[in-house]
Amino acid sequence: NVSSVIIDLRSTGGGALTEAVSLSGLFIPSGPVVQVRDNNGKVREDADTDGVVYYKGPLVVLVDRFSASASEIFAAAMQDYGRALIVGEPTFGKGTVQQYRSLNRIYDQMLRPEWPALGSVQYTIQKFYRVNGGSTQRKGVTPDIMMPTGTEETETGEKFEDNALPWDSIDAATFVKSGDMKQFGPELLKNHNDRIGKDPEFQYIMKDIARFNALKAKRNIVSLNYAQREKENNEDDATRLARINDRFKREGKPLLKKLDDLPKDYQEPDPYLDETVHIALDLAKLEKEKPAVQPAPTK
Repeated sequence: NVSSVIIDLRSTGGGALTEAVSLSGLFIPSGPVVQVRDNNGKVREDADTDGVVYYKGPLVVLVDRFSASASEIFAAAMQDYGRALIVGEPTFGKGTVQQYRSLNRIYDQMLRPEWPALGSVQYTIQKFYRVNGGSTQRKGVTPDIMMPTGTEETETGEKFEDNALPWDSIDAATFVKSGDMKQFGPELLKNHNDRIGKDPEFQYIMKDIARFNALKAKRNIVSLNYAQREKENNEDDATRLARINDRFKREGKPLLKKLDDLPKDYQEPDPYLDETVHIALDLAKLEKEKPAVQPAPTK
C-alpha cells in the first residue's frame, strides 16, 4: 500500500539473469523479458509465466553509467513494456554473456604434476536483446528523464572497451505493453527541470560539471609542488565546508567552523535519489488523473 515504488540500480554491475526475469515478473502479468541469441543464431526467450502482477502502481527505475548487464535487462524490459519510467543517465551497455573454460585439460596434471596450472579463459557465448529486438550492447538503456552528471561519456561504458562487439538487433518478441510512459513525459520533464533549476544541490552539481569541463585539459596532470597541492586541497575543503554549512543553515542547524567538527554520523545528501522521489510522486499523480490506455499486443 504505497503511492509509488523506486528501484535504485545505480552502480549495480549485474547479477543472475534469472533474478532479472523474476524481478520483472513482479510488475507484468506475463510475457518475454529478454531474448538471448547464441553463436549459431538460435534465439530463446526468457519469460515471466505466472500471470500475476504483484505491484500495479507507479514504478520508477533509477540507473547510471555503472548499471550493467542484468540491471539493463530489467530496466529495458520495464521501458519496453511501458511499465516504468527510467530515470538517470545512459547505462553501461553490456549486452553479452560470458563463460569460463579451464585450460588445464590440455595436459594431464596427474602425469605432469611439476607442470604449472594453466588457469582458465573467459569468452563470449551469447548476446542479450530487449523484447523490442534491440541489443543492450554498447548503447545500454537511455533514460526517459536524464539527470545532469559530471561523468564524461568517454569514461565508462562497454563501447569503450577494446574489441567490444557491435550493436545489432533481431526480430521483436510478441508482448503486450502494460502502459505508455511517453504520455506523461512532457509534464514530468518540465516539472523535473523546474525543480533542479532551483535545487541548491543540483546547483552545486552544475558548478562541479562546469569546473570539470574547465579543467578537462589538465585532468591528467598532478602537481608535485607541495604548496600547490596543499592550496588545491584547502580550496576543495573550503568548498565542501561552505556547502555543508549552507545545508545546515537551510535545516536550522548550528554551523561548523571546520570539517573536523562534522558529526561522524553525517550523511551526504543524495540529490539524484531525492529528485527521483519527486518524479515518482509526480508520476503517481499523473497516473491517477490520466489512467494509461491499454495498448495492443506488440510484435
